[in-house]
Amino acid sequence: MRNEMFSSYGYACRELEQAGIPDARTDAGIITETAYGTSLSKALAYKGEFPDGAYDRLCNMLERRKKGEPLQYIIGSWSFMGYTFAVGEGVLIPRSETEVLVENTVKRLKKYRFPTVYDLCAGSGCIGLSIKKMLPDARVFLIEKSPQALRWLNENRLALGLDHTTVAVKGDIILGYEAFSSLPPADCVISNPPYIRTDEIDLLQKEVLCEPRMALDGGGDGLDFYRILSEKWFPYINENGFISVECGEGQAESICAMFPENAPKTVFSDYCSVQRFITVEKG
Repeated sequence: MRNEMFSSYGYACRELEQAGIPDARTDAGIITETAYGTSLSKALAYKGEFPDGAYDRLCNMLERRKKGEPLQYIIGSWSFMGYTFAVGEGVLIPRSETEVLVENTVKRLKKYRFPTVYDLCAGSGCIGLSIKKMLPDARVFLIEKSPQALRWLNENRLALGLDHTTVAVKGDIILGYEAFSSLPPADCVISNPPYIRTDEIDLLQKEVLCEPRMALDGGGDGLDFYRILSEKWFPYINENGFISVECGEGQAESICAMFPENAPKTVFSDYCSVQRFITVEKG
């Protein structure tokens, strides 16, 4: 039976390579393991029957991938900070570089007692829910506008056992904190907002274009949401609080200039040495 799975993996590799899919062998392995419900390494010692329809599932997933659908949507989940998040159509896929934002923010939050955290443009909830898992004493509010993304967010809250200890809020952050003033003031506002310039959206990889445009489009210069954060959210953060954001390559300097000159700022880089994260302290 193990030969069936390895034969399917070889077929998947050939199909994706011929279709010009980047990292074809890696994707083929993940798709094969998802279809057959076990890892290729465990298949070496596997003696049982594979689930009915495994090969058909594999073929269906391969066709979707060949058409440019993101691998994460096809398998229905992705790992972030060691936790599994359900993802699919209508929600931004968690990126590994965003883990740096979470790691640095958690280090700062450890200095607080029962910190209040807002995750703005929360999407799947990977940022805010990871913070809650790592800092159980934190009060985490996840604000998201899209009904589709909220569905994934609430699915992940439930799956991670955080449905009773975090709060999901449907709302548009463009309105600013005053529209959410029933919530307690934040010690930390964290966000990975849309930051791609409108005129660059259609030039993105077809996999990225499968993700919701509202989670990508940052306006004419890509900085619309940072203006909102600096003008309508930062002034309402608690004293000694801070805001942490992710941004695009080459945007950090412009974003820092949007916040008060006397507010301490820290810019740090992602795994590729790109200045991608900014922390601005209230005072």
